Amino acid sequence: MDKGRKNVILLGITSFFNDLSSEMILPILPFFLTSLGASPVLIGLVGGLRDSVGKILRIFFGHYSDRTGERKLLVFGGYGISSLFKVLLAFSPGAVFAASFATLERVGKSMRDAPRDAMISRFMPKKSGEGFGIHQMLDTAGAVAGSIAVLLLIVYLSLSYDIIILIAGLIALFSMVPLFFVETDGMKKTGIKFFESLSEITKKQHRFNLT
Repeated sequence: MDKGRKNVILLGITSFFNDLSSEMILPILPFFLTSLGASPVLIGLVGGLRDSVGKILRIFFGHYSDRTGERKLLVFGGYGISSLFKVLLAFSPGAVFAASFATLERVGKSMRDAPRDAMISRFMPKKSGEGFGIHQMLDTAGAVAGSIAVLLLIVYLSLSYDIIILIAGLIALFSMVPLFFVETDGMKKTGIKFFESLSEITKKQHRFNLT
């Protein structure tokens, strides 16, 4: 197996376990927040903030990774932040803390997604479609496994929400192990400024992002 494909598979394994972890938490998060006394308004606010934080910050982290070439560091940091706040979520003393931890966990996703995709393109430049296909397959498999896992833990083991979230957090921490074996060989720095990079986005790319 060539090194590029191996690196893509390692990134995919990380995504598998991280998505498994995320999908264990997502279905029970509203019930967990309710058990801590969260109002319907706060639960809805958390859902909106989680989506917006992840999407808004992604462009800044993506630009930073291009400018500095520090893609593996951002990927590692992104998964680390998500894992940390998942564990902290399990120990939330109240609804406000839980809402904050659940929202801040999405910062990790926004930090890692763009540099990780850039790494996949770099690892398999002539077969980028296959590379992204491998990664997406493992990512989706993790999501399916997580949904099944949380159902089994609730129905057959009757575990409490905080214990399930703690287990998910520990799985997220474990998901970072394959990243230690990803070989980057350095990434090219562009030095491009933020607003200059925005001006290079074509009309076709804008239309694609809106679809």
